[in-house]
Amino acid sequence: MPANKRKDGRYEIVHSFNGVRKHFYGLTAEEAEEKMWREIIRYKDSIGEYPDTYDTFGDIRRRWYKSKSPRQAATRKMYEIDIFRKIETLDNRLIADIDENDINEIMDPLLDKTNIAEKVYMCLNQIFQYAMVKKIVRYNPMDLVNRPKNKTSNKAKRGLTQNEKAVIEKTVWNKRQELLLKLVLGYGLRKEEATALQKKKIDTQARTISIDQALDYTENVPRIKKPKSDAGKRVLPMLDQDVGYFADLIKNLKDDDYLLQMQNRKPLTQNSYRQLWESIRRRMRKTAKEMKLDIPDDLTSRICRHEYSISIMSLTDREQMYLMGHEDISTTMKNYQTINVEHINRKELNRIGKNKNGSPSSAKK
Repeated sequence: MPANKRKDGRYEIVHSFNGVRKHFYGLTAEEAEEKMWREIIRYKDSIGEYPDTYDTFGDIRRRWYKSKSPRQAATRKMYEIDIFRKIETLDNRLIADIDENDINEIMDPLLDKTNIAEKVYMCLNQIFQYAMVKKIVRYNPMDLVNRPKNKTSNKAKRGLTQNEKAVIEKTVWNKRQELLLKLVLGYGLRKEEATALQKKKIDTQARTISIDQALDYTENVPRIKKPKSDAGKRVLPMLDQDVGYFADLIKNLKDDDYLLQMQNRKPLTQNSYRQLWESIRRRMRKTAKEMKLDIPDDLTSRICRHEYSISIMSLTDREQMYLMGHEDISTTMKNYQTINVEHINRKELNRIGKNKNGSPSSAKK
């Protein structure tokens, strides 16, 4: 049977497999026929029972999502708002009829948005893999789609510049600004961990800071949640120079009070945190202008966490993993310890070079 041209411009050809009609589509008649013959060969090679062609992509997507049942609100938001809305045009299509051309129509508009493109690709791939396991489809069209590369911005993976360090040291901070910078720069806390820290987690006698909870900022008003992973639960040693600082900070607080809190003793909202961080950047800009220094205007708590990671590189792998709250040292090294020439210990490097090559005096001998 020759392929027929549809109103949407595609070509369609129909073939029956054991009484079940199967539709094949292509941008050309040859493409539709090639897909049909490819399926005929697979069927004749007896690769399993022919799947039920009445399942729509939307049906399978919902069944897959139910089986996955993500617990974190942020993860649910990512799927239901960021991803599913991008692929909803497939929902009413029979999943067995969807091919790589249909997927590319979804992916092409996302080429410049590499982060969301990577998430959409992975989600589609998991849905089709689920359909294959359930014997609903016999091949995964994602195998014929190029996977997008998630190119993380270099700005997001950096430590502090020398000018930023000088400006931070010179700036006069208010109590709240000073505390936030101390938590993210001096202890490498994530934003969600720093804002969830309560008085009862500070032990100035044992000189420790316990991290066992975080805030979920999916919405403006945060909710308490567990750390990002089990490795996120950790007891950090308090720096000697900070013991007096924390003792003075918590002396008038109740046990359940947050170190960074609103006037109603509730944790900082998303908007309040954003305003606090912007106030830090404003003071830095003012100080930089007075010092006649140029600094980037993109400082975030994540950049401060990068700087902390760089500062502890001399520790053992296990110690670095523990302090950062990572389950694997590769996470620390790949995602955080991006260094440049400013971070290289020139004195140590010269010492190594001298030992390796020999001193001028030894060369004469």
